Amino acid sequence: MPDASRRRWGRSRGSVAVAFAAFAATLVVLAIGRPAPVALCEQASQDAGEISVDRSVFVSDVSFASETPEDIVSSNITFVNALFGEHFREEEIARDALRSYYVDYYLAQVNNGGFSQFVWNSKWSPPLIGLVREGLCAMKAVRHFKLFNESAALVDRMGPDRLRGYLLRDYWGTNPDRDALDAAHDGRFAELSSTEGLIALNAAWLRSLPGLQVKTSEEIRAEIERRVATLPDREERKRAALENEPRYMKLVRALCLKAGHTFSRITAGDPGHQYNGKLVLAWHFITDKGHHYMVDAEGRAVMFEGTTKKPVAEIVSP
Repeated sequence: MPDASRRRWGRSRGSVAVAFAAFAATLVVLAIGRPAPVALCEQASQDAGEISVDRSVFVSDVSFASETPEDIVSSNITFVNALFGEHFREEEIARDALRSYYVDYYLAQVNNGGFSQFVWNSKWSPPLIGLVREGLCAMKAVRHFKLFNESAALVDRMGPDRLRGYLLRDYWGTNPDRDALDAAHDGRFAELSSTEGLIALNAAWLRSLPGLQVKTSEEIRAEIERRVATLPDREERKRAALENEPRYMKLVRALCLKAGHTFSRITAGDPGHQYNGKLVLAWHFITDKGHHYMVDAEGRAVMFEGTTKKPVAEIVSP
């Protein structure tokens, strides 16, 4: 569903979560590794001594002043998304920012579609799973950390071939692996969330970080521009990203070009969209003219206005 979360995660069950997490995760589907098992919560290490600006977490002054915990978590996500949008790599982003970012991704996915959706959408990427573990540990979400490890052990017991099959086949329909993952995890996760809320823990942890940068929106934009200016190969990264974009992204860009829109971002993929009497995958996105979605079916890609559902542009999609 389009922008269903204020924190800008795709929240539709079975959708590919946006905010760049899914783009990175899909690269590991055909070369699945096993995340290192963690039995005990060892405090994630922070940089010793003075923390440089490039290694700091940035949040807005408005979110820092807010009494709503979600606001500061969302502010960090917005900053990280901006860096990803400028083709920064994860190793070039503060690890604490990524820990907060992916714990919230885990929370959003499980709340929307269960642990099975998190596994499916994340493609069980070892780096992503490691960051979730580190984040839960650093936030002192001890019981969530224990549940996560127990559920991860179920994924490990699937073995690489069975896991690969689960990640590559359709999420919907008869899917015993999906049902087993949810049955073992989701009830306990809901119980824990009433006493060990991840948004509140995430927000409190962000506020406690040494070197946390609390800035105005103008200062944050300036910081992003400063970092962009330091990338000597930014144009090469942009070209590579465009060349490696999945089919749906190329179709969305082509439709926006034909319609005279400026593409902004994908918000979610909805596999339960009805089109000409059939279930199809619809991709929701934002342009300079608001929310739209695209359907790729029957040899055509069609762009629709999000509210009125009227067709805006159409191209051949062989």
